[in-house]
Parts: sequence; structure tokens; C-alpha cells
Amino acid sequence: MSELQGSDKAMRVVGMIGGIIAFVESILFLSGEGLMEWGIASDLVNGILGLIFAVIIIALAIKPIPYTPVILGVLGILLILFGILIGGIIILLGTFIGAIS
Repeated sequence: MSELQGSDKAMRVVGMIGGIIAFVESILFLSGEGLMEWGIASDLVNGILGLIFAVIIIALAIKPIPYTPVILGVLGILLILFGILIGGIIILLGTFIGAIS
């Protein structure tokens, strides 16, 4: 396996883990039990947008497209802004792994 394939697989695995954690955090926001008490919108909007972003991230981890690290980075930053902190940080970590290659 070449170095490019190894970092791509690592980015996909970290992105999948971050997407699943973001999905769970979004469900917690929707139930009113969010881990973080902040976000740029209400809990309902944070939860719905977090779910949408988490599903997109999981889909990108399953089947990447060109410029996947850039898309993951933007979505990770948006997740952090909407209060989904742990999932967003893990996704940004996956972005850095993917950007190295």
C-alpha cells in the first residue's frame, strides 16, 4: 500500500468516527441534552444542521469525492460553530490527515 492510500484510508476512518460522534451529539442537541451549552442558533437548529452535516460526512467517508479534505474541513468548522464540538474536532483531525497526502 502506498503512502497516499494509507493516509486516505486513515482520513476516511477518522472522518467516519467523527461523523458518528457528531450524529450522536446532534441527537443529544435535539433531545435538549447537548454536551455544549453554546451554538450560533437554537438547540433545534443546531441539532438539525448537525444531523445533516454528520450524514454528509459519513457519506464522504464511505465514498470520497475529489477535494474531500477541504469539504471535511469546512463541515468540521461548521459543526464546531453549531456547538457539536467533539465531532467537529475529530473531523478536523481527519482533515489534517487527508491534507498531508
